[in-house]
Amino acid sequence: MRANAFIAGLCLLAAWAGTASLARAAGSDLDTLLATSKAAPRADIDGRPLLPETLRDRLAVVSFVSADCTILCVTRTMDLDALARGLPASLRGRVVFLAIGMDPAGDDAGRLRSLVRQLLGPAPQIRVLPSDAGEVKAVAEILRYPAAALPDPPPSVLLFDRRGRTAMVYGGDPLDAPRLQRDLVALDSFTEGLDRP
Repeated sequence: MRANAFIAGLCLLAAWAGTASLARAAGSDLDTLLATSKAAPRADIDGRPLLPETLRDRLAVVSFVSADCTILCVTRTMDLDALARGLPASLRGRVVFLAIGMDPAGDDAGRLRSLVRQLLGPAPQIRVLPSDAGEVKAVAEILRYPAAALPDPPPSVLLFDRRGRTAMVYGGDPLDAPRLQRDLVALDSFTEGLDRP
């Protein structure tokens, strides 16, 4: 099982690396993943805009969700929220956790908000971003996630450095929360991103 998760992670990382030139043209890898065709920045399920300063000089953990996702997606979301709550205080303010909605036809902000409140309570540590059809298509293309698999969200978690560059792609379930926490602690020491420790 662990070998399959590792291989899946490597495949996703290779696919993600193949989009590096596209990402650099649009800004960081994270900027590319969160890009929208709207004039305003993307907003979370509570209507709060995801402004560039929200992400500046922070590590980002990104997962994917839909209101009708399988139990694996549900437990991954709950595990990420628990990880966010359990981070050391010295690190907690320097990491942002995001989940991108992958079912625009079935999920509006209200439906996703209801799911998040049921799973994570009234003060989740993950900001959930609803997506329109164009945003979902772009994310699926970036991740090379098959359109036929949608609206099931990709079973991956992405980690970005302080400059928005891809640091790691984790594939498979269940989430290896202790490893992700160790990686966050290590990545936090690279104050200028991975290429300049």
